[in-house]
Amino acid sequence: MMTTEINTTTQRIPVVLSGHALRSLRDSGYSLPAALGEVIDNSLEANANNILLRLDEAQDKYGKKHIHRIVVIDDGDGMDTNILPYYLQVGFSTRYMQKDTIGKYGVGAKLAALNYGRRIDVWSRTSEEEPWQHVYFDLDDAIEQEEKGEIVGIEMPNLEPIPDELISLLPQGSGTVVVWSKVDRLEEGRRAPDAKALRVEVEKELSRMFRYFLRGGINISVNDTKLLPHDPLFLMEGTWADKVLTKYYSRMNKANGQDSQENSQSSRKTHFHALTIANKELIPIGGSTAELTVTLYPKEVARESGKGGDKLAHELRVPENEGCISFVRLDREINYTTVPRIFPRGIEPQDRFIGIEVAFKPDLDDYFGVRNVKRGVEPHDELRAQIRERLKKHVAEARAKLDEMWGNIAREDQKHQGEHTPVVKATKNANRTLPKSRVKGPKDKSEEERIKRDLAQDVIPDDEKAQEEYLESIKDLPFVIESVNFPGHMFIDIEHLNGQVIIRLNTRHRFYREMWEPIRSIAQRTPGAVSGDEAVRAAKRTIEALTLLLIAYGKAESMDENPRERYGDLRSYWGQFADSLMGKVKDVI
Repeated sequence: MMTTEINTTTQRIPVVLSGHALRSLRDSGYSLPAALGEVIDNSLEANANNILLRLDEAQDKYGKKHIHRIVVIDDGDGMDTNILPYYLQVGFSTRYMQKDTIGKYGVGAKLAALNYGRRIDVWSRTSEEEPWQHVYFDLDDAIEQEEKGEIVGIEMPNLEPIPDELISLLPQGSGTVVVWSKVDRLEEGRRAPDAKALRVEVEKELSRMFRYFLRGGINISVNDTKLLPHDPLFLMEGTWADKVLTKYYSRMNKANGQDSQENSQSSRKTHFHALTIANKELIPIGGSTAELTVTLYPKEVARESGKGGDKLAHELRVPENEGCISFVRLDREINYTTVPRIFPRGIEPQDRFIGIEVAFKPDLDDYFGVRNVKRGVEPHDELRAQIRERLKKHVAEARAKLDEMWGNIAREDQKHQGEHTPVVKATKNANRTLPKSRVKGPKDKSEEERIKRDLAQDVIPDDEKAQEEYLESIKDLPFVIESVNFPGHMFIDIEHLNGQVIIRLNTRHRFYREMWEPIRSIAQRTPGAVSGDEAVRAAKRTIEALTLLLIAYGKAESMDENPRERYGDLRSYWGQFADSLMGKVKDVI
């Protein structure tokens, strides 16, 4: 066992062993986008208009690819020789603890760099006439110096030249070049399947984190890809999502030839604006205010129920928005995450179409629980309660409007037509052995014709030829079931004709929206496209809904003084026919 000799003299010892401490702090938990965001923050504070990032890929002797170097170049004010060495000093900041700047602790860029690489080189100048001054910190050198008993420090600036391959990327005037090398934590398969996937993740996150700066005209590029802002609220114009949607609807319209008027209009749009539920609603706290904005995604994004996880939804980053709140501090997003217990009834799948942003200034850092590396937001009790109370109202409104939007789209697209057809056709054969109906339909044939035409109109509005074809297709069916939208609290409406039972399910009813529609959506997808969590949630809600349906029926019977006498036969027949039909109709969907 090794022992350490302790110096018992009165000489002071360092509070921190620099090299070893920094090696420990390498595990500060930064994602790569968050780490790069710290460097971009410094560039923005230095008034940079153009910021270039490069992720340089290499291959080791075993053939495994990795990012071996990261470069950030800006055209900001630069640093003179008096300030430049302190860029690498942990805890130093020219804006230390200020409340009108993005950064204030002086640790972010240093810890972020060491989280991924073991060496940092910085070149900077304040004008075109000056030479590029250089400083560096090498963690391996620092540990070696420390073990020799030497003082670990940062050398004064020197004139070491910038690598030749970076010369063409330098700004003409002032600016700063930051290079992370000896990168040892970005090998293939560790943070992403490959370098391309890692780069895409960086682009995606930075375009959201710095969306307000990108919209304002700041240029940020990653490996020659100029970033477009990504707005999780879908309010900004000229965003990455606008580009995706414009291309998608234009392609759809061309592919369909004579498309619907709705798709044709969408194909001509270049901006897809969300519906604002709450616009910068003030939240007073600590003598200051935060601002809450809540939006409902546009119909071109929400489309119809069940498409929140398809290819387009993933391109638009919709699934990752489910339950997330964007916390924006001084126009810079510092966290995009779910907050435990802040949604009154918990997070629901449709919440992925709801954008939520809470914006605040640095004077509220303590209330939002902002840490020294700008990662993680935990609103404190009073603030959390205020946000939760407002979301209780706004999220409920957004959910209701989303249901209404989906209902309108379903009517326009006649989405529900024929959804019950396989089962209904199967019951035609099963009905042969069931007891025959005793109900007499309307004596007036014109009345029966009117009822059927009303049904056709509900199912296929404004298309007489299609209505005639529909009526012909159902004329020999003993049962007809269609999902349509009608007002009121009825879940089903039943009409008995001569030898035919017509059943309408109300798509506006909560039972349809919360049980039937989700189960139908899952049934239409391939097994691999349904997550286990989604399936379990749907199954649990189905059990709840079916149980409540039976309870509701029991409650409805209780409104009569003699339910057994009046409804006894109904219960008996219902149970008998359910048993018989389930035995004969199976695996037809």
